[in-house]
Amino acid sequence: MSDQCEIVWIVSPLRGVSLGDRSEVSFGNGFALMRTDERLLAARNDLGQCLSKVQLQEIGEARWFLALQIPQSPLQSVNVADCVEQLQDVLMAFQIVKPIETYGLVFHGVESPSGRMLWKGMGDRRWPMIAGQWAQLRAFDEPLLNEAQAILSKVQQTMKGADIGKRNAVHLLQLALEHPHPLIACLLAVTGMEAILKNNGRRKFEEKLCDLLGAMTSAFPDWNSPHFSPPNYRVKDLALHLHTLRSKVAHGIDLREAVNDKKSPVDLDELKPYILLDPNGYYPQTEMVQYATLLGEAAIYLLGQVLQRAL
Repeated sequence: MSDQCEIVWIVSPLRGVSLGDRSEVSFGNGFALMRTDERLLAARNDLGQCLSKVQLQEIGEARWFLALQIPQSPLQSVNVADCVEQLQDVLMAFQIVKPIETYGLVFHGVESPSGRMLWKGMGDRRWPMIAGQWAQLRAFDEPLLNEAQAILSKVQQTMKGADIGKRNAVHLLQLALEHPHPLIACLLAVTGMEAILKNNGRRKFEEKLCDLLGAMTSAFPDWNSPHFSPPNYRVKDLALHLHTLRSKVAHGIDLREAVNDKKSPVDLDELKPYILLDPNGYYPQTEMVQYATLLGEAAIYLLGQVLQRAL
């Protein structure tokens, strides 16, 4: 980068990233994961009037930031909105591999040739992305980062390409992660799968999802072995029920009526074994949860697996 250029920064604080002693991991083209330092924390002072007290505290607690740095010449300014979209595309490559939690904040600043940092404003403000209980048990570490880097160029090409179905699927994964209600998250995630599978009806959805991922594949990726195994739900166990739940929610039908469905009855209100995080988040115990809630989390992981295969 030229010493005579300003550097525009676009950054977003992240939760649940663990990269050992490394202070920065570059992906090329100006993208990097950066450990929090004084330049990044200065945003709390420069943007104090734009953020709530809670958000200011969260920025201080963030240990890693996803960052994009772009040289800006005096003759041509950087398009901040376009850069924010590029940063979101990189973030979604992470989320496809394993969801991590975000604060929903993206802000931008300018570093002068002398090295002085001035944070100018919010590039974007969204709902935080929420990783499910199973995803929270594994930090986003170096092996997962390597997986994300392996698909990064495919995600970036998809988001610039002409395949609307695949683009929509990535957007729907983002919206599903941002939505706090598991049933709406399920609706969004299953719709994302449908955008890729291009199925017509629940049976075709089940068939195509099983063909793509494998009927016996775990719906909950095996992120936490050898410490503990994933919940015992396979693609073929959940596929039909996911589509049923999506349809009931989309058409405003009482979920309790699914048990009387003539074609594929399912008790979405039934309690199913899942995991309960202990206070330290290390050793999960068995918990009984509503089946519809379990499906809402599984749908997000399944969409991630579909995208890994389809992009």
